[in-house]
Amino acid sequence: MNKRPLILDCDPGIDDAIALFAAFQSPEFDLIAITTVAGNVGIEHTTRNALQLCEVAGVDVPVARGASQPLFRQAVFADHVHGKTGLRTLVLPAPTKQALPNAVEVIRQAILDHPHELEILAVGPLTNIAQVFLLDPTLPKLVKSITIMGGGHQHGNMTPAGEFNIVVDPEAARIVFEAGVPLHMVGLDVTMAEGLFPSEIDQYFSVSNLQTTTIHHILKDMVYAEGKQFKEAAYIHDAMALLYMLDPSILQGDWYHVDLETKSSISYGKTVVDYYHVTKKPKNVWVALGLDAAKYKANLKERLHRYQK
Repeated sequence: MNKRPLILDCDPGIDDAIALFAAFQSPEFDLIAITTVAGNVGIEHTTRNALQLCEVAGVDVPVARGASQPLFRQAVFADHVHGKTGLRTLVLPAPTKQALPNAVEVIRQAILDHPHELEILAVGPLTNIAQVFLLDPTLPKLVKSITIMGGGHQHGNMTPAGEFNIVVDPEAARIVFEAGVPLHMVGLDVTMAEGLFPSEIDQYFSVSNLQTTTIHHILKDMVYAEGKQFKEAAYIHDAMALLYMLDPSILQGDWYHVDLETKSSISYGKTVVDYYHVTKKPKNVWVALGLDAAKYKANLKERLHRYQK
């Protein structure tokens, strides 16, 4: 099997953690590196969490520390969702390995080493990816595709208009959206459509080991993490983006022109989807609009169940 070279850019984060565990059980990918960015929590925590999760899973994947601040704005965190450390109540041993110091260089080199083959899964703010493209504007044309967890057509979760990953660094998002890379946006329209219910989580694993007990702890911690205005479930945003890359049939959507609002005081960070093509501008983003919930849950369970073997 020809493995697909992949960079996973993330800000772990509880949903990032589940995406990582699923990625580690996805032999379709050659996971070149995990690159971290400040987002859900600060860069010290996101980098430490990535290292810790690799060790829990028993995988040896390079982790590279990335941007600690957005391009032009003050850092904003989501510790009200992810807890002070980013992993809510989960406590893991200190990592035994250190991160590489320069995520931008790691991503740049991966693009050059795998021209027209490298896929990027970005499930945090897009600061690292934007910095790569600012460093060398010839690089976007060498990237096969970028899939992001971020944005949304209808609503936001950080502001009424803006989804967290975009709101944190909308200028970076605009750079990435306008770079000309085939871009797939898995946003709140689908990631908040269905979660894992407590009864499903409680019956998830039949074998208890370090990996399954860690995953179970995280999933239980995610119930109501988004707030009690939502259904009692674990919404695993970032894992859905990964699973879409592995099985595009879990989502329905289409190509649209998408622009980023960066100026407004009340709607900055909004991903503005030209649903009716009124601007006549080129369609630059594939936007997920519908979810096959049963297929999504089956795909997630199948990946995570591999830790029982």
